[in-house]
Amino acid sequence: MKYLGWELEFFDKANNYRKYQFDLMKKYIKQSILEVGPGNGIIMDKYIYESNLDIVLLETDKRLFEKISNKFESKNNVKVYNSKIDTVTRKFKTILYLDVIEHIENHEEEILKAYSKLENDGYLIVMVPSYQHLYSNYDAEVGHYRRFNKKFFKDLTKKNNIQCEKLIYFDCIGYFFLLTNKIVKLKKRKNFSYGTKVWNFLIPFSKILDKLLMHSFGKSLLCIYKKADY
Repeated sequence: MKYLGWELEFFDKANNYRKYQFDLMKKYIKQSILEVGPGNGIIMDKYIYESNLDIVLLETDKRLFEKISNKFESKNNVKVYNSKIDTVTRKFKTILYLDVIEHIENHEEEILKAYSKLENDGYLIVMVPSYQHLYSNYDAEVGHYRRFNKKFFKDLTKKNNIQCEKLIYFDCIGYFFLLTNKIVKLKKRKNFSYGTKVWNFLIPFSKILDKLLMHSFGKSLLCIYKKADY
């Protein structure tokens, strides 16, 4: 998995966006949690204080692994490993891939491996960047293999006979920011930093528009699979 991670410096400061991400999925976060590619652990900060949670973090980037290991070393209910999904031998109620699948070349195989690690009635939560036509030099620089649309997840659902609980686009204002970025080809990180601050400020408006437009498009895509209890 190619992952450079410098973009985390900007996105982790985008508090409005991180809160929006969490709000969209928080009701699906259950007792035992596996988060793959937690980065700096920013999303985890929002759910770690819930009671009785059993949390496992998998981070393949050694620098980030060391960072989150130090960050959560005092938490007895949190275990951090420098490894991949293949090493997991137990099952979970919730598995999270938040802006991670796009960094993995064999993304379909990864999703199916993760799905197999769910307990009955468990949820696999996947957030990815949307629309391949938005793919830019930025995507290539941060190690994205591709961007996604609903069809990918619908086809995966049908082909593997798995249950999709939720499938929506979100952050419609962010879509236009990325489209503009692709057209003008911002190269300097200070310009990217400024654009990120403006975009984060507009997230509350994006949330309102997303609802009005029924989540019909956006810069990101949320898919939630459920492990049915047959």
